[in-house]
Amino acid sequence: MQTAAISETTLLRLQVEDLLFQEADLLDQWRLDEWLALYTEDAHYYVPPSDVDGDTADPDTALFYIADDHVRMRERVIRLKKVGAHSEHPRSKVRHIVSNVRAHREGDVIHARSSFIVYRSKDITSDAFVGHYLHEIVEAEGALKIARKTCVLDMEALRPHARISIIL
Repeated sequence: MQTAAISETTLLRLQVEDLLFQEADLLDQWRLDEWLALYTEDAHYYVPPSDVDGDTADPDTALFYIADDHVRMRERVIRLKKVGAHSEHPRSKVRHIVSNVRAHREGDVIHARSSFIVYRSKDITSDAFVGHYLHEIVEAEGALKIARKTCVLDMEALRPHARISIIL
């Protein structure tokens, strides 16, 4: 029996897919503390505005929907889990669909690009957020960790509620 060798590029993509699928599953199950543990201590989570090139947008020069460092990410998780988070209590039902994953390594950083649709259902309303993710991933503590996540929305506006109360 002959075994086929898996190329390094394919193996890297599979490892990145596993991480991105795990992230999506944790968010869908509202396991937010475990989601946060996928990130490095110096991580950033960004959602740039739809009127700029999201692939190159800079939170220092554009007003982002979300521009969180790790401290703000942790505060976001704490707030979303509280009963007082009225926009998410009771919490939304969410489904993160991730596809078209591509990954390449530049030095110690893995750059990944993937497509996403995030469905949010609450109070008889369903919203769909569509776009692509840009992840910067590093190896830390013997595992892949996310150092930066940018969610580039392919939407002209946030409709119908003009807000993002979930983690994309």
